[in-house]
Amino acid sequence: MRWTFALGVFAIACSGGAATGPPPAPPADPAAPPTTDRATLDARLRELERGFATNKQELEAKIAALEVELDACRARPIAAAPSPPPKPRHGMLDPTQRYPVPIDESPSIGPATAPVTLVAAVQFPEPYTHRAWPTIIALRAEYAKDLRIVFKSFIVHPKATASSIAACAAGQQRRLTQMEGAIYTAASDPAPGQPPAGLRELDDVELRELARGLHLDLKLYDRDVATCAAALTRDVAMFGKLGQGAVPVFWINGRPLSGAQPIEEFRKVIDEERTAAAADKARGGRAADYYERITGLKPSP
Repeated sequence: MRWTFALGVFAIACSGGAATGPPPAPPADPAAPPTTDRATLDARLRELERGFATNKQELEAKIAALEVELDACRARPIAAAPSPPPKPRHGMLDPTQRYPVPIDESPSIGPATAPVTLVAAVQFPEPYTHRAWPTIIALRAEYAKDLRIVFKSFIVHPKATASSIAACAAGQQRRLTQMEGAIYTAASDPAPGQPPAGLRELDDVELRELARGLHLDLKLYDRDVATCAAALTRDVAMFGKLGQGAVPVFWINGRPLSGAQPIEEFRKVIDEERTAAAADKARGGRAADYYERITGLKPSP
């Protein structure tokens, strides 16, 4: 035992203090990745190559299918793209737009705070206005609490000026519907000694007699004729600036609906406007100034 130890000490001394033989292995680093032998790496490489080959085949098959579809598309004639709806021309009313149509002191029926206001821009007598009139009356009955109807004059034929003023004056005494019918009937009858020639012009005397026949207060009628004459001049200029060029036009919360349309067309717009008004009310909007707010007659706060 002592001999073995001595020999070891002697060997160290002969080597200059360094032990002979291979150096000891360094301690393992616990953070280093584990080593992988070559066989495992070769196996993984072959697996990747097989996957690549499979994906390549699938990709080539998809490309071939797309090329077939592309050839078929090229063989078909190209359909023309649908044309966009034409933009309203200058002077042409846009039914999707709201226009600022004031109410003023014009004759009206229905609640002032109704969610829907229909402004009838008409002249009397006029065939399409006469045809649309029963529709307007039916809408008033159908939407009793939700619809206000306002009547304003827009003159296309100057011969209808006096009779339109008379209708406005009768409307101030809530006899507009009766006066419209009386005017149309009288204008349809030929003047004494004259052949039938469509709707004729009625003079002030004839119109006042129609008012008398409807039992209007003639003092109020005469006063309102002067007021309605001034309103007609104002309204004709106003509607002209908005782009109106014919009668009748019905402005529903500022949205124009032209002509003697079926009642379903009126209902469609009115129902849309009722829904919009209900949403405004749910957000805290005031019914008292709703019409003025949505048409831009009153600036938003």
